Amino acid sequence: MIALNRKTDYALVALTTLAAASPEGMSARELSERTRLPLPALRNILKQLGYHGLLVSDRGVRGGYRLSRDAGAITIAMVVEAIEGPVRFAPCCPASVTGGDPCGCPLEGSCQIKGAVRHLHGRILDFLREVTISDLRDQTRRADAEHERVVFDGPAVASAGRSSLE
Repeated sequence: MIALNRKTDYALVALTTLAAASPEGMSARELSERTRLPLPALRNILKQLGYHGLLVSDRGVRGGYRLSRDAGAITIAMVVEAIEGPVRFAPCCPASVTGGDPCGCPLEGSCQIKGAVRHLHGRILDFLREVTISDLRDQTRRADAEHERVVFDGPAVASAGRSSLE
């Protein structure tokens, strides 16, 4: 199964939350409370994201974390690579864009699907490089608005529909 690890999931949640917050950012504790992510794990993740240049941290009473650049300039690929390292769909897929790294697969020379797997790897990488934190933030806002519409408008629509049929 292909899945993001828990640290990457937490990193995406934290970055999306920071993107929706004020430009001043927020403390690790506030971010933990807002997202319900465990504070010790979140602190390590924030430190890692800062090391990779995706976050800026300010010390002091009004300190905290904020995005280092516009949310539209931080891709999912950047986050995955900051937390997990280079994206590799399979051992025979190059970890870098240029390729050239050793494969490590004993079937390299005779593999019938190597080309197709590498093509799929490239498409996955392209997708991860296209989707940004801004996209996640905007999708979350749309989903939240839709949920509110269904929750608040749903019963009224249902009762209005029933009364018109009676």
